[in-house]
Amino acid sequence: MAIFSETFSEPLYLSDGTYAITGEISAEQASDIFSEYLGEQIHPESLRRVHARYGFAPDYVEDHKELGACWYTGAKQGKGSKPVWVCG
Repeated sequence: MAIFSETFSEPLYLSDGTYAITGEISAEQASDIFSEYLGEQIHPESLRRVHARYGFAPDYVEDHKELGACWYTGAKQGKGSKPVWVCG
């Protein structure tokens, strides 16, 4: 999925106040990238590995009429989800 690779090749700010980057790299590489991007030391053990998916996340939308596709974390593994490292 090229869009995923482009989107998560750099830290991406998410609406819940966290940052995410591709999970296809090691925790050490991810912490180095987050540290450089945020300007503070981020330790690999403070990162969480979760799955992100582009789609509809109705749990996060109160008015379903405003439901739109977006990147969201906490997706179930498989079915179009990809692993990401989350900081914050």
